[in-house]
Amino acid sequence: MFRSFILSLLFFSLGCKNEITSNEIYLLSGYWNIEYITQKNETFHPKGKAKLLDYYKVNKQGGVRKKVQPRLNNKFLVTEDINNFKIIFKDGSCYLIFQTSWDQWQEKIVDLNKNKLVLEHQHKRYHYKKFHSEH
Repeated sequence: MFRSFILSLLFFSLGCKNEITSNEIYLLSGYWNIEYITQKNETFHPKGKAKLLDYYKVNKQGGVRKKVQPRLNNKFLVTEDINNFKIIFKDGSCYLIFQTSWDQWQEKIVDLNKNKLVLEHQHKRYHYKKFHSEH
């Protein structure tokens, strides 16, 4: 009985492992709206409707992240906040490596599919949903 429990636990944990592969990284491209942030056992929700979205454009080695504001005519106002990043895969995880003149940091992609993105940075998890224009 104990042996079958251990095997079941091992199978379950391997089945739940969510590794991001280089073939899936293209799913990051597009507009993302933050839903909430988690830290330890707390959840924080943005107040009101989010005014800015994160826009990602990805290639094989890296990409760019921009802050954009949706407009009524299905266009976007692009802010001056633009960050280039590199993509690295290390120990079964995928990281976005950002570097500016003033700072350097990394964000781990915890989960990614066509509608959901979870990034981890400084012990916080940022939960995003894909933005789809309502117009």
